[in-house]
Amino acid sequence: MDEEHFVIYESSIGYIIIVMRNGKIINLDVTDQGIYEARKMVLSLYPDATESVALASFKTIRTLLDRYLQGREVEFDVEVDISHLGTFTQKVLNELRKVPRGHVKTYGWLAKKIGKPGAARAVGQALKRNPIPIIIPCHRIIRDDGTIGGFSMGVNIKERLLALEGVKLSKQKAGSSKR
Repeated sequence: MDEEHFVIYESSIGYIIIVMRNGKIINLDVTDQGIYEARKMVLSLYPDATESVALASFKTIRTLLDRYLQGREVEFDVEVDISHLGTFTQKVLNELRKVPRGHVKTYGWLAKKIGKPGAARAVGQALKRNPIPIIIPCHRIIRDDGTIGGFSMGVNIKERLLALEGVKLSKQKAGSSKR
């Protein structure tokens, strides 16, 4: 039987929700609705999950996320489980994890990188299904015209995350690194 655990904590961008199954992250979300509503949401999606603030793996992930949100360079070397997603989405998300901090790439670039040139729209849909944003950094993917594009947690959070990494889209072209 799978063991599911979750933690909810307040951060500079809202309440962060992390869900793990068998020691691997399966979901990360951010909400501004409050802890009670966040807990209710988690339990509606994962009714057998246990709130487990004391797990060492949660402490490690929280430390990494806190450092990241302070603008510090962090390597999210944590185990994730995206095996429940389709093969195409898994391929997109696995390639996405290679995009370094402070860099942005385009949907088209990512489509070419996985061997599917012309599949930029499908890549966008795969990113929309990313259950572990920030750790799987879909905020680093922008439109081919250099504009920000969408983000599951909202464009404002995407802009904040990119700013934390030193990315300024108004002066920077896609694919370039931070200044």
